[in-house]
Amino acid sequence: MTISLIIPALNEEKYLPETFASVKKMDRHPDEIIVVDAQSEDKTATIATSFGAHVVTVDRRSIGYSRQKGLEAATGDIVAYTDADTVLPTNWLSTIVSHMEKDHAVGVFGGFRVPDGPWWYRAYINGIQPITNSIIYTLFKIPFATGQNMAFYRRNALSAGGFPVDFKIAEDIEIARRVMSTGRVVFRQDFFVVASGRRGYEGFWQLISRSFSAFFYYFIYRRADKIGFPNLR
Repeated sequence: MTISLIIPALNEEKYLPETFASVKKMDRHPDEIIVVDAQSEDKTATIATSFGAHVVTVDRRSIGYSRQKGLEAATGDIVAYTDADTVLPTNWLSTIVSHMEKDHAVGVFGGFRVPDGPWWYRAYINGIQPITNSIIYTLFKIPFATGQNMAFYRRNALSAGGFPVDFKIAEDIEIARRVMSTGRVVFRQDFFVVASGRRGYEGFWQLISRSFSAFFYYFIYRRADKIGFPNLR
């Protein structure tokens, strides 16, 4: 089976080279790499091209839209998603393929950890979040998926409707729920990637308020087109 690696990006010239460096070290390489560039104002597109990626430029800065355009551009049997500030483990794709082949899964959704950021953010992401996500999935079968670490069969995602293009947040949770409707998925919080902790610098109360409002709106109305994360450099 073939694999397309899809990376949405916006002004990520600082972090993107490290992401590509981790891709080169993997024991299973993707058959194609697609960087979906939301009109970056730095060297993101140039860096992506230098690493052999196919750059798809989009005119909307919505994470749901970027992920969907990557899905539409992909040619692989499996689409694997990560972010442009993420370091992938060497066995990332081989583990995903193993689950899909041996467990007959249509999707694999993992977690993430952060090595930096404010102490409270690291404590939450690295300690509390994996536990709460596992409990919620076990009890309610709601996958708090993360866009840095997910993969599924392209045909299943397309047949389920793909990504919600107007979503500014929670597009990863929504696609996981849609893919779940087409077959068995694997949800593992102990299978993680390492991402930047810079989101924590927004501030404790600002991040809590933003996240609570966005997810409350999503779980009540199944929409997430009002509130999103700020663009980062």
